[in-house]
Amino acid sequence: MFGRIDFKTMRNMTLWSTLLALLLAACSAPSGGGQRDGELASPEEVAAVSLPALGEGLNTTPTAWWWYYGQTAAQVASLINTNNGRLVSLQVESASPLRFTVAMVKNTGTYAKTWWWYHSLTAAQLSSLVTDLNGRIVDIDVYVENGSTRFAAILISNTGADAKAWWWYHGMTTAQIATLVTQNNARLIDLHSYTSGGSTLYAVVMIKNTGADARSWWWYHGVSGSTVSNLLQQNHAFLTSIEHANSTGTTFNVVMQQPEGAYWWWYYGATAAQIEALAAQNGARILDVKSYFVNGSRFFVAIMLNNSNAATTRVGQILRNGTDGVSGFHLKRVGSSVEASLQPDFAFSPASSIKALIGVHAMRQIEPAGGLELTSLINTVAAGAGSCPSGTVTGSEQMGTALSQMLVNSDNQRTRAFIDRFGFNAIQQTAQSIGMTSTSLVVYPGCNITNRWSLTDATRLYEGVMNGSLLNATSRAALWARMPANGGDFTSIVTAVNAIIDAEAPAFALSAARITQFKNRFRTHYKAGGDDWNSLQYRAIAGIAEVPACSGATIAARNYFWGLFIHGGSSPGGDNTFWTARAEPLREPLRSALSTWAACSP
Repeated sequence: MFGRIDFKTMRNMTLWSTLLALLLAACSAPSGGGQRDGELASPEEVAAVSLPALGEGLNTTPTAWWWYYGQTAAQVASLINTNNGRLVSLQVESASPLRFTVAMVKNTGTYAKTWWWYHSLTAAQLSSLVTDLNGRIVDIDVYVENGSTRFAAILISNTGADAKAWWWYHGMTTAQIATLVTQNNARLIDLHSYTSGGSTLYAVVMIKNTGADARSWWWYHGVSGSTVSNLLQQNHAFLTSIEHANSTGTTFNVVMQQPEGAYWWWYYGATAAQIEALAAQNGARILDVKSYFVNGSRFFVAIMLNNSNAATTRVGQILRNGTDGVSGFHLKRVGSSVEASLQPDFAFSPASSIKALIGVHAMRQIEPAGGLELTSLINTVAAGAGSCPSGTVTGSEQMGTALSQMLVNSDNQRTRAFIDRFGFNAIQQTAQSIGMTSTSLVVYPGCNITNRWSLTDATRLYEGVMNGSLLNATSRAALWARMPANGGDFTSIVTAVNAIIDAEAPAFALSAARITQFKNRFRTHYKAGGDDWNSLQYRAIAGIAEVPACSGATIAARNYFWGLFIHGGSSPGGDNTFWTARAEPLREPLRSALSTWAACSP
């Protein structure tokens, strides 16, 4: 689905119909718009690409960003101020009342620019502002207000690295545009059609196509979505500007150019909730977005650009390339920052991975304040239909034994026994007290897929165990001993980690003996789970990885939470992708630790 040359494109919305149905069942866009904050990463962890491709450099450094629709001018101004934002896409979606669709980035760091935005201007007023400000138009829109042609535009200062030879025109035919492009040796960066006197005319912005800005490029008007897709493949191109060319959103005006090596996507005929969900799944930000109405319903056409750091992009591509299900992962150093993350707050079906919560709740009752012991007895229950256990009591066994069976062997009968002993409400209250706001334990694992949690919730659980805020050291050790991989590597995470180590270690010229020593010091404590429901696959894993590293001559573990999920993937892609990706979030931490390993002797 995502075969990559050196760009990314989605051909139409039907390709992700299964994914979108799942996403829309779980989320909705905020009233009047949506937003998505950028990847959390320190500057040195960000792989930035700043490409001199558009009206401004195409910046792929992860940043905070937002998008909104149905906004008044005053609301847009307020949002810019609140977010310390800078508009990167501007559309007048209706002239009366005057409403806008916009996308913005945080105007800081490598995104910081002197810039302006205007609306309700005549052509003369816009030209005057361009001169007075020494500005350059990077996005333009034309509309009719009270019978008069008006302009809205985003300008940036035409100075320094952003300085370019450029032109803008309005009231142009396609033949006139072609002549001007040749005359100026230019390429278009924005193209907008409008109707005047019953004729279709165009407003365009172009820059000199020479030097560092020289690109192979193409522009098309009034072409179908399938034609756009074919042209992108034919030209091996990247979309830089798009708008619907008719009221039904079935034809488009586009500008495309040679690809710049960045991941990107485009969509049309999408609802707000679909755009929001796809941006989250892609780890992307909106580069250009327009809205339109068909029979009273709002739809969007949008271009998205990768907005994730290198590690997030790498693992995200494994997931997106392998499954049509909703997917995500999370990597956080315990007590420190998030290092890579995709959809950490998405509430997915955790399958048996939620049993870690039940195990933590049980251990809190076994600690001295809880009054129970690992040798305390708990009922055993009979098997039921399929993987769903019955409630019939068949005997009893020690809690320590039952915990091992529940967590290492993922035994659903033992899981039901613990839930029946403590109650759904009590376990849910433990989750809420930890701050696991997306967690909902409402059915016995194995009986349905209606339980939910997020990787953010799982992080709070595992990090709380690791830092001693949820369990004391004795209880933590007892829990880890009854979980994979200590109690048995049920999902072969150690095997997968060892394969990563073998692949990464040669770069650091480590001997076979040193590599073995590194492997022997690696520890992990995790819980995985999987369900198949209505021909769809649900897979998840979460846990702690203790990665050995040298600091000077001292060996100390770097502790990480990592987790990964696939929610509703088609078979066999969901399962195959899970097994491929299950340990991949740990690759960068393992590589970093291996780079230190020659510095000290175990």
